[in-house]
Amino acid sequence: MVRHRLADQDMLRKSLLACTCTLILVAPALGDGNPTAARVDSTRIVTKEYQSQGWLVQESDTFRVYCLPNLAAAKRLPEACEALRRQLQETWFGAAGADWSPRCDIVVHPTVAGYVRELGAGSRQSSGCATVEVERGRVIKRRIDLRADADDWLYSALPHELTHVILAEKFADRQIPRWADEGMAILTEPVARQAIRRTAMQRAVAKTSHFVAAELMSIRDYPQGDRRDAFYGQSASLVAYLIERDSPARFLDFVQLGQKQGFERALAEVYSIRSLAELDACWQPQLLERGQSAELFASRIARITRGTQID
Repeated sequence: MVRHRLADQDMLRKSLLACTCTLILVAPALGDGNPTAARVDSTRIVTKEYQSQGWLVQESDTFRVYCLPNLAAAKRLPEACEALRRQLQETWFGAAGADWSPRCDIVVHPTVAGYVRELGAGSRQSSGCATVEVERGRVIKRRIDLRADADDWLYSALPHELTHVILAEKFADRQIPRWADEGMAILTEPVARQAIRRTAMQRAVAKTSHFVAAELMSIRDYPQGDRRDAFYGQSASLVAYLIERDSPARFLDFVQLGQKQGFERALAEVYSIRSLAELDACWQPQLLERGQSAELFASRIARITRGTQID
């Protein structure tokens, strides 16, 4: 779910709220992850730590993390967030960027009640939300809210939402299209979670109809009902397909060029695909396949998120 609020032209201000929509289950112990996964460097990078109104607050170079002191992953969350940010930026942009100012606030709510109280009743079925505000082409607020009672808050929701945040920085002058934003974020989720999305997409397409590329690329607001599952699954599939034709950086070139001169013209220039109809003919037969990108991104992220597990 993404909502926008645009102020008058003089302010050139926009607000973006992006939420993962996942099945909420009881969270397992953090030690239940892959035992062979690489761990986050144990050297603390926290620059400031204090308690405020019951929250443990830890500040690093680019994050301010709020959680309860007894959260199992509490002491390793700042390192995990910093490592995730670097990995995502290096994966999509080729290099890590400068420190963020203002920092990105990460709030890990212990219960659904506090999470919904902060974000509204519509957030109850989500496990994470990213909020970004941009003014005059500059990000002035970054925040991610997570649910510690959701089983996927660390391994799936955090990298998904952080992807939205880094993309908002890259597309501060003009918001990235919905399909590209969600498709890229989904590719950072665990392979098992991506498989669930593909299954939901398959059911949705069987009930209604699939999106053709031209329709998918023109969507401004999230579809409802079964079409929503089709949108999420097809967005991830299309992003993965285009990445595998070249590279993540070249995909972002395509998106930016498409915003300026139209996606059909950008397809011809970047991928030598002559039309959106030709793209459908090439991509649609592979719609339900996992692809190499799903495995690649998920494995990179897992090395970091699983590294926060407690011995």
